Amino acid sequence: MRMMLAASLAVLGLAACGQQDADKAETPGAQAPAPTPTGTPDAATPAGGPAVQSEVRQFRDWHAVCDNGNLCVAYSGSDATSWIRITRAPGAATDGPCVGFGIGFVGQDESPGAVTLSADARRVLRTQGTDGLYCADGISGSPTDGLIAAADAQTLTLEGGGQKGVVPASGLKAALLWIDERQGRLNTTTALVRRGTGTVVPPAPALPRVIPAPAISQAGFEGAADPLEGTPRGLKVPAAIEALDEVKACRAEGNPTLNQAILAARLDQSTVLWGVPCGSGAYNATYVLYLARPDGSGVRAAELPERTARTEGDIGGQDQWLVNPFYDAQRRTLTVFPRGRGLGDCGTITTWTWTTGGFVLSEQKTMADCWGMNSDLWPTTWRTRG
Repeated sequence: MRMMLAASLAVLGLAACGQQDADKAETPGAQAPAPTPTGTPDAATPAGGPAVQSEVRQFRDWHAVCDNGNLCVAYSGSDATSWIRITRAPGAATDGPCVGFGIGFVGQDESPGAVTLSADARRVLRTQGTDGLYCADGISGSPTDGLIAAADAQTLTLEGGGQKGVVPASGLKAALLWIDERQGRLNTTTALVRRGTGTVVPPAPALPRVIPAPAISQAGFEGAADPLEGTPRGLKVPAAIEALDEVKACRAEGNPTLNQAILAARLDQSTVLWGVPCGSGAYNATYVLYLARPDGSGVRAAELPERTARTEGDIGGQDQWLVNPFYDAQRRTLTVFPRGRGLGDCGTITTWTWTTGGFVLSEQKTMADCWGMNSDLWPTTWRTRG
């Protein structure tokens, strides 16, 4: 039984490296609400810059996101599943930005094997693969030459395999300028837009460290960590959980098939995670999560630390914490993914890690627009290190 509709998306990538002089860009727009970091770096955190908050900005038709580690992404696209994504790592000792773009979906006969980006009808960048992770070649000059040409363009066009897509250009230059400013690159040799002679760039901020609890056997719970995949496991939720009013209400709302799709995983020797399905739509199923002792006693709500503040990519309300849950016993992580649509190309993905002190927020990434971008390529708003 597969209760989610999921589709892999065709993504085609390219990259830009090097430096190129650029004219002064438009002024960045107003700041969106800044996510609030949760957690602090531990004593073992290596030297790095001071902690920063993640930020989400919009510049006309382009979005820009920088996370708590100052990894920044600018992106735009269209409802015809055409998109462009520019990523830049923080710190001075980094290569140039990576640019990726794509048209169409994986598995379609017409999915192109390579795509060319044109700026005002002049071909400037070319993909080298079809998985969205490759960095680009410049068609004429360096890859960064192509990126700067795109930043100055009025029209951006993607073509490949008989397909054609158009991505808005308005706001791209301002988004790149903001990223340069955020990373401390303005008036330096590594700036993309307002380049100068400076060579000092702030180091990347130190990321919080999250250490997973020791691994533990999942005997008796095999396959139950992904309740929406495969056939029901016939697990029985502890009576103390079934007796809760909230669970009774969930059971009343759910259908018989969904009610059997119980999430269960052993977190440690004294703690079991239970997820009770509450209801489902076309591609989202909502759960309530509890912790209990192995004998079913000591029931308590699963405490998931406040994630970062809501961003423009959020889908739904507080319940999105509990949508489409999956527990990875090997990594000791709990992930939820409320999909913006069945293709899975938009929404918010939040991951917590089970530690000896409970669940800790370890990653969040979001995509506000359903433009065909694979979730592996979405901008992060919160990251940690292991």
